[in-house]
Amino acid sequence: MAKRVIDCRGLSCPRPVVETKKAMEAFPDAEIEVLLNDEIACENVSRLAAGRHWTVVAVTREGEDIQLLLRSENAEAGEPAPEALSDEEAFLVYCPSDKLGRGDDKLGEILMQSFIKSLVDMPPLPKRIVFLNSGVRLATEGSAVLDTLRYFEEQGVEIFSCGTCLDFFGLKEQLRVGNATNMFEIITALRSFDRVVQP
Repeated sequence: MAKRVIDCRGLSCPRPVVETKKAMEAFPDAEIEVLLNDEIACENVSRLAAGRHWTVVAVTREGEDIQLLLRSENAEAGEPAPEALSDEEAFLVYCPSDKLGRGDDKLGEILMQSFIKSLVDMPPLPKRIVFLNSGVRLATEGSAVLDTLRYFEEQGVEIFSCGTCLDFFGLKEQLRVGNATNMFEIITALRSFDRVVQP
């Protein structure tokens, strides 16, 4: 069995998990050695492995460095890897805030930016993203995720921001990606998609 090594040392959350997931999908029959230097990343990658029917064969620690050796349970049994989500599966991402979670606002902003950027690495992409309330700030001038949202739009993702919210915050002229929308269209979208993801 071939072995693949991916070096995730120094990568911030959730990059170690994302890179490991990519390797699992690209090399379903290989052993994957994941290099880490963070215990939380080690726990996160181990949970990813368990959830995708991969076994943590060995964990080696040398100083701050951690080596995780992963092997697919399906490969061990001679079975094909489980299929990934269909690219045809359509879902909507609903962002009613520019922050994720409650507590420290600065941390909430960092987490929301991480959420939006991580969607790129977890296909399929959403069919539509709707921003409401302070969430509209993510699609306006100065947003740290504008480049990511522009990439989504180039890939055919529809991006809408609440027009009333843009007016309330004085941001209508600063909308830089997607289009303004209204509550009727927002409610229609929320009712028409089988899956709505709210960070």
